[in-house]
Amino acid sequence: MRFLTLILLLGLFLLCLPFSAFAADNETLPAEEENSGYTEIDEEDDDDDDELPLNVIEDRYETGRMAFLFGQYEVAYKAWLPLADTGYAKAQASIGWMFHTGNGVKKDMQTAAMWYRKAADQGHEIAQNNLGVFYEKGLAGPANAKKAAIWYQMAADQGYSYAQYNLGMLYAEGLGVAKDIEQATYWLRIASRQKVKQATAALGKLNIDMPVREVEKPQPRIAHAPYHSKPVTKGITWVKKQDPTHFTIQLARSKDLPWILRLAASGHVNQTLIHFQAKDKKGVEWHHLIYGSFPSRATAKSAIKKLPAPMQKWTPWIRPFSGVQKQLNRKPAQP
Repeated sequence: MRFLTLILLLGLFLLCLPFSAFAADNETLPAEEENSGYTEIDEEDDDDDDELPLNVIEDRYETGRMAFLFGQYEVAYKAWLPLADTGYAKAQASIGWMFHTGNGVKKDMQTAAMWYRKAADQGHEIAQNNLGVFYEKGLAGPANAKKAAIWYQMAADQGYSYAQYNLGMLYAEGLGVAKDIEQATYWLRIASRQKVKQATAALGKLNIDMPVREVEKPQPRIAHAPYHSKPVTKGITWVKKQDPTHFTIQLARSKDLPWILRLAASGHVNQTLIHFQAKDKKGVEWHHLIYGSFPSRATAKSAIKKLPAPMQKWTPWIRPFSGVQKQLNRKPAQP
């Protein structure tokens, strides 16, 4: 199956415009040298925001991303929307993904396409790929494989593997571009080297006499931008499955969810971060952030020393999973 790479999208002030408003008819397949200026969003100039420094913008975006991963979609939307309105491409792509999937907002493919276009215009490769999928599949207006090829090409030239796969498939089938098995092989081989399994499978079928989609019609690949990050989970199910004799590291507890999310986003860690809510003995609800599973107290203690400085600042402590599991099963005290 061909993958859809969904993520972050385009301007609120364009919400009332039809999909055709951002689908310019004069889009042409760019020459190779014309694509060399496209970079990842981390390298983009965010001068659109005259008030906030870039590090503050990135911190607020990361808070929204962590909220999204925890399933706190309303928190994520509120964090991302002001950044998207000021022109921050990551936030635009993420807002696009929310409208694309209906997470936290009402599903609206035209609004999603608008946000994707805004981020894509700034060179955001995932948004470019997803916009290409929208054109190829006609998800927010008439299908247009030629325009899909344009956006796939832009993202593929930046090294984005899903777009390379999608572009290779268009060349294999002659959709939006002249059928060119040599070009199809070139792009599919690059995507295959980047671990896109569908590209590897397509290469095995690729010849003039046997169409790539002979058996079934795979979907173009769309990416999920907010998930391109370290693993995070809401965690209750995971916690209950852990060996009660093992240990975890409690990074913090707070009634302030945004603070917990900012802490979770404050550094890179090797194991999964787990967020869960539980009541104390008085029935008061707390947000907890724990980290990892360790077979002994000694290994957990060693892991604390390797935590990012912002996480060590709040004096994390070691807890047996038996205690955490008991806490999750605790019934509030009767009044």
